[in-house]
Amino acid sequence: MNKNSDSFITIVDLWRMCAARWRWFVASILVTLFLAVNYLINTPFLYTRKAVVMVREESLGKNSTEKNGDEFNDIGFVKQNSNVTNVIRHYTSLDVLMEVAHRLDSTLKGGYLINKAVGIQGRLKAENDDVKSTIIDITYRDFSTAEAEAVLTLILQVYNEKWLEDKRKATLNTSHFIDSRLKLLEHELGIVDDSIAQYKSRYGITDLQHVSDVYLQQQSRVDADLLRLMNEKAMAEYIRSLLDDKSAQGQLLLVNSGINNSLIESQITLYNSMLLQMQSHMEYTTGQNPLMMNLEKELNSLRKNIHANVNNHIRTIDIQINSLNNYYGETASKISSNPSQAKHLISIERDQKVKESLYLFLLQKKEENEISITYNPTNTQLIEPPHGSGKPTSPKRSQIILAAILLGLLAPVTVIFLRASFDESVRDHYDIERNCDIPFLGEVPYSGREHSLESLLMRFGIGRKAKSSGIVVGPDMLNASNEAFRVLRNNMDASFAGSFMNDGGKSYLIKSTQIEVGKTFVAMNLALTRAIGGERVLFIDGDLRQASASRLWMTPLLGLTDYLNGDEEDYHKLLFKPNNYPMLDVLPAGALPTNPTELLKTPLLDQLIQSAKEDYDCIIIDSPTSGMLADADIIERAVDCTMFVIRAGRFNRNHLDEISKTQATNSESKLQYIILNGVSIDARYGYTYLHKYERSEEDKNVTKISKKTILLNKIIFKKKST
Repeated sequence: MNKNSDSFITIVDLWRMCAARWRWFVASILVTLFLAVNYLINTPFLYTRKAVVMVREESLGKNSTEKNGDEFNDIGFVKQNSNVTNVIRHYTSLDVLMEVAHRLDSTLKGGYLINKAVGIQGRLKAENDDVKSTIIDITYRDFSTAEAEAVLTLILQVYNEKWLEDKRKATLNTSHFIDSRLKLLEHELGIVDDSIAQYKSRYGITDLQHVSDVYLQQQSRVDADLLRLMNEKAMAEYIRSLLDDKSAQGQLLLVNSGINNSLIESQITLYNSMLLQMQSHMEYTTGQNPLMMNLEKELNSLRKNIHANVNNHIRTIDIQINSLNNYYGETASKISSNPSQAKHLISIERDQKVKESLYLFLLQKKEENEISITYNPTNTQLIEPPHGSGKPTSPKRSQIILAAILLGLLAPVTVIFLRASFDESVRDHYDIERNCDIPFLGEVPYSGREHSLESLLMRFGIGRKAKSSGIVVGPDMLNASNEAFRVLRNNMDASFAGSFMNDGGKSYLIKSTQIEVGKTFVAMNLALTRAIGGERVLFIDGDLRQASASRLWMTPLLGLTDYLNGDEEDYHKLLFKPNNYPMLDVLPAGALPTNPTELLKTPLLDQLIQSAKEDYDCIIIDSPTSGMLADADIIERAVDCTMFVIRAGRFNRNHLDEISKTQATNSESKLQYIILNGVSIDARYGYTYLHKYERSEEDKNVTKISKKTILLNKIIFKKKST
């Protein structure tokens, strides 16, 4: 016997279960389709509009990771346009979107304005698909195409306006700084000019140029380098003083300062941009906002980096100046023969040239700054205006319908699979073959009515109203259960061929360990099936505790009990012959005794069965439920074969192995088989073409058998109870 996992469900099993419950799938798909259609009807369509902008190359800053040079740019290791990310973040910031919401509806104030901006932010998406590209795709979803295009247009417009405003503020601050420095340099140049005039006047010096023409030619290049380095140092020291001044932390740093250091220039540009962004956010939030705190941390970190880079640059300039001064000292020693006045005058004139060059440099920067104020290009260029398809992008009808159908298919499969996984009962004959050593004989399908003892008794008015007589086998009946019993009869003939030693009739005991499994139902219909097949059949109601078969067939009150008591020696006088079944005789249970176990132990039962084998081809004995009662085990000693009836869906698979051990212990020499009752009708049986005729044909036979007896049964049992 192959004992696989009891709870294992193969794909074939699952398919078979699903095919048997195809109505579940139809109902589930109809429900999910109804919900999907209802959702599509009640959900407004969303339309998507898209705009494409490009960040201008000249506005891109460099990442701080590029401080070692641009040698990695071409191979794409560290190249990243950090400004593109800033632009994307600015497009979706509440600062821009609140202004957009206000322009859309000027009546919104306070929290309503913020909620409107947050709603726009949820449907807005800005992204850069390629890190090497400066193209930004901006998409927005809305219920109205006009509204979506208006929102995108306003976002682009508001962003450009705010960017130009930030640029204007930075330019104005630079202009104020240059003006203040020019005034200071004008004052210092006046002092230097006065000192030169006083010195020449005191010593009567008119022109010393002809004295040092030769040496000045050699020092001209040194002077030019010194002038440039002094200018850079002065600007760097000023920037460092601003960084050291805690009161000037909210002030923008000087841009286009002329420092020959691209890293410092890019860091100053990034610092000013972040400072302006933080100042704009302060208009509608506080410093405790996580975004503000992050910006402040980044600004402090950037200030430290700028300060460190400026210090390094100043030290580099000092080293270069010292080197040039040493070279200059060597040259100056060559003119030691000149008067000390000329040497002092040269020093003053050098200071004058430095201040003049710085003054001219600032004048040039002032003009450039004025030009930048007049020329105001934005940092982005619109490539594609807001546009989109006229078809809605959400909800997607085809996807929702498909998802509804898939869900409608998946839900029943899941329920069926879970039910089967947690169901430890016997489902079909495969469970019996895998978990039990007793051979499987056949199965009886569930015909839509209870085949239990209780239902059989109900037919005679005891308890609730019965639905049927429990008889599904007849000469003219055409239904699935009738065919199943015929298959069971053929299986018996094939299985028992050559198994019995004697040539007389064969005796069969029908037993079970649970109540309401249809044991009596199987015994009765099996007897009828063999009788219809032309065999002489004796049905013995061995259930001396319930006598359910006797009640069903409306047998006389005399029966097996009278024979075992010795009140009647000839059992033929106790037989009852049902109508329409000439080949069937029934030995009723008789009056229910108080000592059924002792009666069944008498040798008269063995004599009865042996005598009946000479007159009948088949003897079928119904017995009480075994387990707590010993009646069935006692009867089993006198029969040739035991048929164990279990009910599909009610018998635990784990108990099958116990049945095998118990039966092997009780009757090792007896033939033993299992009949499975109450199996759901599905495609395995091949009764599909018969099932549609089942109810009409069976109702006709039930009418023939039952109408004449039901009233009489009620009268007899009422008299008996009285």
